[in-house]
Amino acid sequence: MRILIFTQFFPPEIGATQTRLETFAKGLAQRGHEIEVICEVPNHPKGVVHQGFAGRPVVRRRADGYRALHVWVYTTPTKTTRTRLAFYGSYAAMATVVGAARARPDVILASSPPLPVAAAAAAVAARHRVPWVMDVRDLWPAAAVALGELSNPRLLHMAKKLERWLYESASAVTVVTEPFRDAVAASVRTDKPIHLLPNGTTRFWLEAGSRTPDRSELALPRDRFLWTYAGNVGAAQGLEAAVDAAGRLDERFCLLILGDGAARESLERRAGSLREGSVLFRDQVPPDVARDHLRASDALLVPLADDPILEAFVPSKLFDCCATGRPVIVAAQGEPQRLASAYDAAMPVPAGDPGALSGVLETLYSDKNLRQRLGENGRSFAGLNLREESTRILEEVLRGVGSAG
Repeated sequence: MRILIFTQFFPPEIGATQTRLETFAKGLAQRGHEIEVICEVPNHPKGVVHQGFAGRPVVRRRADGYRALHVWVYTTPTKTTRTRLAFYGSYAAMATVVGAARARPDVILASSPPLPVAAAAAAVAARHRVPWVMDVRDLWPAAAVALGELSNPRLLHMAKKLERWLYESASAVTVVTEPFRDAVAASVRTDKPIHLLPNGTTRFWLEAGSRTPDRSELALPRDRFLWTYAGNVGAAQGLEAAVDAAGRLDERFCLLILGDGAARESLERRAGSLREGSVLFRDQVPPDVARDHLRASDALLVPLADDPILEAFVPSKLFDCCATGRPVIVAAQGEPQRLASAYDAAMPVPAGDPGALSGVLETLYSDKNLRQRLGENGRSFAGLNLREESTRILEEVLRGVGSAG
């Protein structure tokens, strides 16, 4: 099949969304399909376009058997409702124009959020008269409200109407969790198929367990119990509780926050009053370097903010962290905690509770057998959730709607 993929976020940007969509693009190309990806010029999360991608409306790139078309977007380091709308809207406009001008695909895949990505895919699908599939990674606009990105009642009403319309106009919908499936089913007025396409890990992360990097090579403290968070540093992660927990622990412990995002500056100020060495901040690094940092740590943190809307979310980093064989702490409510407990793959902690988090770290520090058990169970859990299997399911979904179309 000729498959056209719409996603705002894509490599060479670093992040969970980018990794998920790259896995699909590579996997589908390896299965013999012709893949084109329409994405933004890389700028996430700092809002600054990467070198070599600025100054052109479309930058074409070929990698791993697929083609990526990086389109211009309005981007700025200043994150407000207005700039975000311009950011999302500019991608949708450019992606629609570029997608409409491409050769007719057999089927289109759009990964959301943000919703304008799916709106662009729907428009291009109508232009080419082909079916399209909506991949729902987050429930939007609910997630945008929870993160404080959307509060205008009029915009919220419009976004909810757009969400419903997109669900109903897509030929099929895929979701990452069972609670997402329930939420979409409650919104859709037809018996449209809703397929579970969960997040997972790859052999790249499972291979991390084969070696333990030297901390001195990574400029990390060798005499501390190092617990690490790696990923986007934003409102959804609720890392304030982690910084406060670091303040409750003594000099035996050190928290490493590896990544960038809108909340990092405020977290650095929050950590400024703590004992020196309680918290280390490092900039975002490529996946292979991040993998070494995780494997060199004593424990890993997978948090979400304490918000009921986020209880249906399962961060993809849960699977990657478990794959490294290091003990994982899940500081979240709902579906992530259910998964961690069901497989005994991680230590569950209530979201936003620094006291409970510091207590679990004390327990892990003193119990080597617990650390070993969690590491082994985590690797087994991650091995049962490979993205390659999700690619196989996605191919079946795309074939199904493509043949029907």
